[in-house]
This record gives sequence, C-alpha cells and structure tokens, in this order.
Amino acid sequence: MDAFRTTSVNELAKSCARAATPAEWEELLRRCAPLASIMALRVARIWNHRASSALVEDIVQEIFLKLCEHDRRILRQFEPRGEDSFMGLLRIVSASVANDYFRRTASAKRGGKVLISSLDDEAPAAIAGRASEAKSLQHQILLNQLDQKLRAAPADISERDRSIFWLYYRQGLTAEEIARVPGVELTPKGVESALRKVVSWIKSEIQSKTPNLRAEPAQDD
Repeated sequence: MDAFRTTSVNELAKSCARAATPAEWEELLRRCAPLASIMALRVARIWNHRASSALVEDIVQEIFLKLCEHDRRILRQFEPRGEDSFMGLLRIVSASVANDYFRRTASAKRGGKVLISSLDDEAPAAIAGRASEAKSLQHQILLNQLDQKLRAAPADISERDRSIFWLYYRQGLTAEEIARVPGVELTPKGVESALRKVVSWIKSEIQSKTPNLRAEPAQDD
C-alpha cells in the first residue's frame, strides 16, 4: 500500500475504475473514509439525528458500495478537472447516499405499530402535532417516489444532476453555493441549467402519466 501513498487521489480513482489491485482499492478507501464520515455526520445533523460511530460506519459502507455500483460507473465517468477534484465528487455522492439512508430510516420508523386512541382524550396540541406528522409523512413519501423516478431517468440525467437537484431542493443550497462545491465543476448558470433539465424531465414525466380528461365532442348519429 505504501507504493501508492504518493499517487494522487484522482489517479487512484481512475485506476480503480478499471482493474485495480487490492492495494490500490485499500489506499483509495483509506483516503475517502475520513471525508465520507464527515459528510455522514453533517447530513445526520441536518436530519437532527444522533450519529453513533456504528451508524456512520454503516453509511460509509453504503457510500463505498455506491462507488462500485453498475460496474463502478461513477468512477468510470469521473473526469479530473483539478487537483483532488475526486474528493469534490465524493462530497456530492456521500451527501446523496447519506440523505437516502435517513430517508429510508424515517420511512421505516413511521411504518411501525399504529396505536388507536380516542381523539376526545387528546389535547389539541397533540392532535395538531399528529396532523403535522401526517403531513410530513406524506411529504416524505412524495420525495421518496420522486427520487425513485429520478434514479430511473435516462442517461442524460446524470448522478451529478440528481445530486444537484437534491442539494437545491432538499438541503436548500443556492445555485451559487452548489457551484462552489468541489467536483460540481459548473458555474451558477450551469447549475441552474442542470436544475431546469431535471425539473423539465420530471414535468414531462408527470404530464405523460396524467390522463386526458377532456370530453370528446358528441358525434351525431
């Protein structure tokens, strides 16, 4: 492994996209693990989740698995555009994977046992709280359905486009802030263009699934 200590992370990523040696993989994962862990912790805070070391380790493992998905597609599509630019891409992938993890966790928790009680016995604040939770659950289900649809999008909607979409709509980053994320390699206008492309595709998908309810004109016999 010491033989690769002086190899740049960009070079390691490109090598691991092909037929890398176990030592090269070990060195790439060693360098990626700290940043992946930091991103997992940051996303956990966004979700107001107390992140244990075991939970962070689970998320990091999912991040590494994501890099290997579809015959290492993310690594194969990576094109270095600056020193250590792979670490910028890793930030985006890690944030996306961590958000997916907590979305699944939230969905699973809400799918537990349902307790039935009389509304007359509950305080108005508690009832309002349940209504708010139901609204939040509905919102979460819609987000999950939207993410599944994006994952099935054609090839021109890339992993970067999907990550940019969620950084904007889920984490609230502006186009200027997203453009400054290392690895995005886009100007603010480029980020806006990517967002328009994703939104346009989503709208076209929704419209194609919406039945035409207009009545046909009556025909004389």
